[in-house]
Amino acid sequence: MFELQFIIIGLVQGITEFLPISSSAHLILISELTSWEDQGLFTDIAVHVGTLGAVIVYLFSHIKKIFIDFFSFKKSYFQKNDHWAIKIIIATIPALIVGFFVYEYLLDYLRSLVVIAWASIIFGIILYFADQRGQSIKRWEDLKVWEIIVVGIFQVLAFIPGASRAGVTITGARILNVRRDSAAIFSMLLSIPIIVASLALALLDIYSMQETLVDLMQPIIATIISFVTAILSIHVMMKILQFTNFNIFIIYRILLGITLLIIYA
Repeated sequence: MFELQFIIIGLVQGITEFLPISSSAHLILISELTSWEDQGLFTDIAVHVGTLGAVIVYLFSHIKKIFIDFFSFKKSYFQKNDHWAIKIIIATIPALIVGFFVYEYLLDYLRSLVVIAWASIIFGIILYFADQRGQSIKRWEDLKVWEIIVVGIFQVLAFIPGASRAGVTITGARILNVRRDSAAIFSMLLSIPIIVASLALALLDIYSMQETLVDLMQPIIATIISFVTAILSIHVMMKILQFTNFNIFIIYRILLGITLLIIYA
């Protein structure tokens, strides 16, 4: 049973992490709908390491450019609009600040299937209108600083279970007329510092609780599965966005929300 639990968690995390359908909501669903014991911090770390590795591999050329930008800081850095590293940092700051102060509160008071259901529906509808009305005239690299801040503020909404970090950042980018494929890439790039921050917090929790790992094989399985499925999930999403919009994801999350409301409301 435990092996199945880690396989399912790895699959769900890998498939949903970068899609606009909320990975955290699906993981909460698993815990609510099964009698499985909590998978523990080591497994949380394992699946996030897997998805982090996947996005780094898939977007390696972008990440290489970001690191080159970061370590070649010059006085003229803020006078140009093509420095990716600063843009990623600026867009990440709002979520880091809000997360530091209210994350535990939100986990305690918003972690319910009804909240997930309504968030899935409402933010799905918002994504629909943003996607339909938004033009496809920009790359994320073309965004000005104030526009980057707007996307960063949208990312704060991801602390609401069911909202989807990918979904809200893509929504913000589409409102600003960023192309669909570029909006998805920007969303994935923004996930990297957030995942790293969550990993750091989990490691601190492990250190403070002096938790020990009994079975190394289960987290390794979860890591491998989340890595492979995340790579495939990203690839499929980017292929879809080459010829259509986000409607398939929007329809899924609205149907999911309605189903949860029918069952649990």
